[in-house]
Amino acid sequence: MTGFWKLILTAAAALPVLAACDDGTVTPAAPELGEITVSQEKIGVGHQIVLTVEDKTPVVGNLYSIDPVWTINGSEILELYTSYTMYGGKGRYTCYYVPMNTGTMEVILNVGMRFNDAPAGYEEQSASTTVRLEVVECDARSSFWGDSAAITMYREPGLVKRGSSDVYIGEGSSSISGITNYNINSVDLTYTFENGGLTEISELFRLSSSTGGYSYVMDVFDFAVRTLETKYAGGSYEGRNVVPLDASQSACIAAAGKYAGGGTLTSDEKALLGEGIVRGWVRIVLAMGNPQTDITFTTGATEVQSSGGTVDVVLTYSRK
Repeated sequence: MTGFWKLILTAAAALPVLAACDDGTVTPAAPELGEITVSQEKIGVGHQIVLTVEDKTPVVGNLYSIDPVWTINGSEILELYTSYTMYGGKGRYTCYYVPMNTGTMEVILNVGMRFNDAPAGYEEQSASTTVRLEVVECDARSSFWGDSAAITMYREPGLVKRGSSDVYIGEGSSSISGITNYNINSVDLTYTFENGGLTEISELFRLSSSTGGYSYVMDVFDFAVRTLETKYAGGSYEGRNVVPLDASQSACIAAAGKYAGGGTLTSDEKALLGEGIVRGWVRIVLAMGNPQTDITFTTGATEVQSSGGTVDVVLTYSRK
């Protein structure tokens, strides 16, 4: 429940009044609420939206207190995330909300009012309005294809333009759910625009064999692969594709083929494939998508590395 009713101290003097009753008291009347409006036409999961209602008619009477209560899908929104203002007897009600799931969102605003000097039975009045909104998955991360740079930077703070190109770079959290369990706490982001609209997003993080050996590299890569396959199940899927870069590493290539086919690797095969990923003997490319987006996930090594224990891993979202 909200913490307390908002007391109206001086506003009552400016409120319109109806004809007084025989005893001189004023009969209160709640305002007629307008429709609930939302700050954006298309609502994506994770977007902060602003819900607004304005009174169509003024409140009437000697208003003592008012209690606007917003509920979304049956859950009351904390007063911290709402606001109320009044001018000339008309109120404006605002709610800030971040939907975290797709589907229908039922929004209700209930406004309770208490009045001073009211006839018996009219001390309390109320008004309400409701709307049903749809929440959809974003095309990629927190964005829709075609979003402007300004909207994108609002939703992804910290991006900066790279030179004079329509490319913005920065750091942020990975869109691969649960990857932070492997201490992948941030990724390098690249957002590409064409003709003022967003067309591609890439995330890059680095894996090092020094953290837990080559098996660790394969563990993290496999976790990311399986998470993405689960998330986009039901969409287009091209599978796990093997790209050999060093034909002499036949054992590693065989392990990669086994993994691409969905087989369970032995501990030795896992370590060998992890080494092959880091040293650029082989690449595994995951390709999938949905009606709006093509998705690829792969290691960044495109040629054999003579030494080194670190490899880039890249997740790319592209507009279809």
